[in-house]
Amino acid sequence: MIRDRREAFKNGRAAGRVRLAAMRSATLFALLALACGLAADAPAVRAQAPGAVVPPAAPAPGPAATGRPTEADLQAITDGGRRIASYHEAIARSRAALAQRQPDQAEARAVAVERNGVTHVIFLRRDQVGPEARGWVPIADATWQPRAGEVASLVMMDKAKPPAADVTQHLRALEAARGGAAAKSGGPPPPYDEAVFKERGATAYVVYLQTRPERADAARFGSDARFRISGDGLQVLEMLPLHAETTTVAVPARAGASPTLHSHTQRDLPAETDVAVVLDHPALAPHLVLTPRHMFRIESDGVISWLGPNAVPPASPGGAR
Repeated sequence: MIRDRREAFKNGRAAGRVRLAAMRSATLFALLALACGLAADAPAVRAQAPGAVVPPAAPAPGPAATGRPTEADLQAITDGGRRIASYHEAIARSRAALAQRQPDQAEARAVAVERNGVTHVIFLRRDQVGPEARGWVPIADATWQPRAGEVASLVMMDKAKPPAADVTQHLRALEAARGGAAAKSGGPPPPYDEAVFKERGATAYVVYLQTRPERADAARFGSDARFRISGDGLQVLEMLPLHAETTTVAVPARAGASPTLHSHTQRDLPAETDVAVVLDHPALAPHLVLTPRHMFRIESDGVISWLGPNAVPPASPGGAR
């Protein structure tokens, strides 16, 4: 069976585009060979700035009952994943710049906002009076250039003053999501990689919380959720867990060394956080996603390809989150 599938892969339309390393499990090898043999190109999608006003984040539209998901379905997921990854990069690069200037403030709370088309990453500390925390005080403002992938400027704030209204609202939304994750069943546990965006044409925010892996050389698919927060940043309107299970994947030492894989036991499409994880760790690509009905491939630039129907639906792992 494996030889037949390998021959089909060699003679298929995608011959020469993907070479798979041998896998320990013969069944997994067959799935990977079939998946890569059916790979198709998906259109590139431009990423958005991390603080940009974005369309309402709703669950991605499901595939047609009789066939493959549309290119619009996959493009929407790619867009969402790129937006999240861009937010993560803005925070991480700005934090590195702050650590060089003020090492003792390297772990300050951060939030990215957009002002007149420019992304600002604001770092804050608690205004502490004795044992009582009275609020947040800005300590630095980094200007982030997403196209160049660099911090254009970093301004330290000498005088304590309240944060601007946009920073306060974004921060409240993040805090509300964290509180919702702790209070609701299925909420991901801390520590988090997080992102917050204001919905376009609505007084609400969308927040993504993803539990951070314990090790820097690992990536985590799952233990994540999308929240819709009221415009005042105080109320959780909706919490949607994006995975029913969690998979920790070792990040290969070099890009393209071998494909990586994880499964969804409930969703029929990849999640936008799946794309974000691959963009955060490009060496994971090509990354295969198996759902109950489909197989997908995520490239290092976040583009998703539909590989075909999944003849062997993933079994529910029944393991711990």
